[in-house]
Amino acid sequence: MKQQKGITLVALIITIIVMLILVAVTISIALGQNGVFSNAKDAANDTNTRISEEQNLANDVTYGDVSGINNIVNNVVRGE
Repeated sequence: MKQQKGITLVALIITIIVMLILVAVTISIALGQNGVFSNAKDAANDTNTRISEEQNLANDVTYGDVSGINNIVNNVVRGE
């Protein structure tokens, strides 16, 4: 009897189906409502909001008759 080498068509089809399932699951995880990209976008928005809040707080700081953190720092550096 002749010895056969190589992959069968059934094994190839099963491999392709498994790969398609894995691709579908990966895309679902990445692009879903609570997916990686959605979470990253939400985190970026939260970060930008926090930065704005901190900038507003820094601008509201007063030291003596000087207000705003940048003005205070400039006065300290100049020795005023």
